[in-house]
Amino acid sequence: MIALDAGSRVSAAHVVVRREDADEYVVGDPASGNFVVVPAVGARLVELFAAGHTLAEAAEVVERETGEPIDALDFAEVLIEAGIVNAGPTVTSPSDDAEERPAARFWSVSRVPAALVRPLFGRVAWTFYAACLVATAAMFVAETSLLPTYEDTFIFPDVVLSLLVTNIVVVILTVIHEIWHAFAGAAVGVPSRLRIERRGIFPVLETDLTGLWVLPPERRYGPFLAGMAIDSVVLFAAVAPRFAWSRGWIDLPPELIRFLAMVVFSQVVKLAFQTLAYLRTDMYLVMATATGCGNLHQVTRLSLKRLIRKLNPAEATILGNAHAKDLRVSRWYRLLYLAGLVWMVWFAWHFLWPSAKVTFGWAGGVLIGAPFASAYWWEGIALVLFASLNVLLPIGVIVRNRYQARKVAR
Repeated sequence: MIALDAGSRVSAAHVVVRREDADEYVVGDPASGNFVVVPAVGARLVELFAAGHTLAEAAEVVERETGEPIDALDFAEVLIEAGIVNAGPTVTSPSDDAEERPAARFWSVSRVPAALVRPLFGRVAWTFYAACLVATAAMFVAETSLLPTYEDTFIFPDVVLSLLVTNIVVVILTVIHEIWHAFAGAAVGVPSRLRIERRGIFPVLETDLTGLWVLPPERRYGPFLAGMAIDSVVLFAAVAPRFAWSRGWIDLPPELIRFLAMVVFSQVVKLAFQTLAYLRTDMYLVMATATGCGNLHQVTRLSLKRLIRKLNPAEATILGNAHAKDLRVSRWYRLLYLAGLVWMVWFAWHFLWPSAKVTFGWAGGVLIGAPFASAYWWEGIALVLFASLNVLLPIGVIVRNRYQARKVAR
């Protein structure tokens, strides 16, 4: 990184500044997807940097306007570390600056022209999504046998084939969920990235729509809820035929009935998962936007941790410097956080544990009883690998994230 001094300039012509509330602004680079929340003084400094002022000149202007001394050098270093601005000896035009900065790697489906995908998120479309969810809930109430159980994942007598088909279908439906997030982002002009992350004990695909934070709050809700919207449509499409079959209106082959039951199980779990706000899911982003909070999850987690044991100095600093709005909302958000933890334990006990017992029990019996290296023995190995993936993938994400954090800290 280039060393800065009072006479340095930073290239900030590309930086977007948007007012968040009375005393906070979001500043960031839409091309890289890096954004931070700064006070009004910080937003003013960014404007002066973009106008070509040196750090000393910008500090002098702000000090003259506010009557308070400003450390523009320290602020510029924060923006550089966040990947929002670049240090440079001269002022650059927006086009020159775009050439200097490496192009961000966005997901290709997020570059679809806005005009093509905007109808998917208009008033008619959202009415349809909501109608699918309401109709599905009504069918569940009318016919409780349609509610999913963990046995629905075993759609064939062959456990390996069941897991193979189930995993492929789940991955396809998850990609569709993320594509809908990306389409909704494209509809408001925000490109996105696809990455593997984890939420608690669950591995997840995640569409990074960081650029949404530069938009007004009312324009963020659609992209945040888009994945759940398409999940509702898929769920309705899987429940409706089974409901009609249960009423004797249509005849379906047993294989299709079991397949649809597996899809229902997948979609119900996925929708329920998105309501777990404490895992920073889609509904968490909706709630954080609605309440105007910037760091609600971490503030809530640290406030609960403080009740159990002493925070380390870094954690105490974060909590001590937390915004009053985050602290106020966290008082009731703790209840949702704790409820989410209870739900995850319940889900693990009633779904993951029974499924794991069947899977590992069957695989163990195969590996013990089948001839070594036979086709049946290899099926047992494949089954163990499938079952282990959900454990190993979150661990791999943790290792990757810690490695990247240490790399950035160097």
